[in-house]
Amino acid sequence: MVVRIRLARFGCKNKPFYRVMAADSRSPRDGKHLEVLGYYNPLPGQDGGKRLGLKFERVKYWLSVGAQPSDPVQRILFRAGLLPPPPMVVMGRKSGPRDMRPVDPMTGRVLDLEKPDAGNQQESGEDEDHIE
Repeated sequence: MVVRIRLARFGCKNKPFYRVMAADSRSPRDGKHLEVLGYYNPLPGQDGGKRLGLKFERVKYWLSVGAQPSDPVQRILFRAGLLPPPPMVVMGRKSGPRDMRPVDPMTGRVLDLEKPDAGNQQESGEDEDHIE
């Protein structure tokens, strides 16, 4: 049984309200769940901010036993500081192909996975000097 941490929708039409739940991956979105872990209200309140409440201890427990968060919950947990940032990719042109290089979410810069070793370049330069 794969446990997913996901959102279950409540509220009225055009006024969504979500509960963060740990549930079996085979159960329906608003169906049977194992535990309610918090809530998320995407509509701005009086102060203009979105409301979020989580039981941090229980979320950490479910993550430690192997529960997999859905994509929206992963973003919510990143904002709450429980998960590292999700991998992002650079967008090319709007209608063009995507650039699949990873991006640092804090700075927005492209990460270079292949870093040239400065020592190897100097050694090769020394070899060229000795050959001539």
